[in-house]
Amino acid sequence: MKKILLLASALFGLSASTIALAEEKLDSLATWPDYMQQLVPLGDRMADLLHDPKDPQLRQEMYRFLHEMMSQGYFALQYQDTRYPDFWPMFNQAYPYFFANPDDAYYQAVVEDSGVYKISGFRGTTRIVDFEIGSGLFVPYAKGKLGPTLKHYDLDHDVHLGKDGSFQVILSAERPKGYKGDWWKLDANATFIWVRQISYDWAKEVDGRFAIERVDLPAIKPRDSAARIAEGMQHLPKWTESWAQAVLKWVGRLRDQGLVNKVEAHDLSATGGISNQRYIEGMWDLQPDEALVLETEIPKQCRYWMFQLNDELTNTLDWNNRQITLNGHTARLDKDGKFRAVISSRDPGVPNWLDASGYQRGLITGRWKECSSYPDPKATKVNVADVRKYLPADTPVVTAEARDATIRARRKATQLRRRW
Repeated sequence: MKKILLLASALFGLSASTIALAEEKLDSLATWPDYMQQLVPLGDRMADLLHDPKDPQLRQEMYRFLHEMMSQGYFALQYQDTRYPDFWPMFNQAYPYFFANPDDAYYQAVVEDSGVYKISGFRGTTRIVDFEIGSGLFVPYAKGKLGPTLKHYDLDHDVHLGKDGSFQVILSAERPKGYKGDWWKLDANATFIWVRQISYDWAKEVDGRFAIERVDLPAIKPRDSAARIAEGMQHLPKWTESWAQAVLKWVGRLRDQGLVNKVEAHDLSATGGISNQRYIEGMWDLQPDEALVLETEIPKQCRYWMFQLNDELTNTLDWNNRQITLNGHTARLDKDGKFRAVISSRDPGVPNWLDASGYQRGLITGRWKECSSYPDPKATKVNVADVRKYLPADTPVVTAEARDATIRARRKATQLRRRW
């Protein structure tokens, strides 16, 4: 390294003091053991905060969650860059935390309010494509606290689409002088963009394609400095711990609100949720022979709705291989227009089964988006053997063979979506 600095001195006329300062900064950078040793105590510290710290299964799941967050920390702390943004996969089957919606393909890019960004691509045929402008430093960097949603832009309403579904829009604080195309205002507090492609029919709807570039900076990205890399490495333990604390706090809030075997619709736009959507939140706590029957009216007008199951760390359960979610396309409505579903680990042989997947406890999440009303579903705990007493008499019987075929079709459909 010293030879490189001396060469730089000869080429660019750097002073001896500048060379010495550069050498000092490089020598002071942390080593690999320095970075890793901060992660060692994190597992037990976070596991001790669990609702039941002595549960060996739950402790291992917490360790896995921390591994999950460490892995995603690379995207957040090394890959993403406000100067050279890219839509990277934020939530999916590998990163299902914080109530990831299986109907959505999520992407994130970080921005700064001084930038001028061009977003372009093709809409695709998914039910909704939503661009959320978010605030705060927690989502992009796990610093501070969750910030409120600033704005939503819908590709069906807020841009001009070409016949092939193509679009292009400039996102900036002010409309560029002389620019006549589509323009979205970039709020002064904006820190990130979330793209949600919300799909009802996974097998048939086609995901869009999106690109983002910053047009007020040179196209060629310089090599990352050692200091920038080190900064991200040093923050990885805090990133990991902050997300773990955030999900434990969120679950604790639901428990403190008495939402065990009960659900309610909440407005979560103050913490990054979609502003024209209400989120159904609750928990289940069931013995192996018990079930929870959910029953709700469906709003007369509703652009999108769904229900799903999550574990106690907010990870959405395995939606590739289990029927843990139903939406306005896949759910069966009863003759009275109501939606009734059964949450249980044992298959009750009904169409609207939400598979608890062997979890005694977990979280229930749903979404009412752009609806004429936002009902709170009713939840009733029953014995699995008695489920049909709480359902209409004409509820179909789903055989083991039919369930197997449904899961196989589901698995194929999830893999055909754009996820990574």
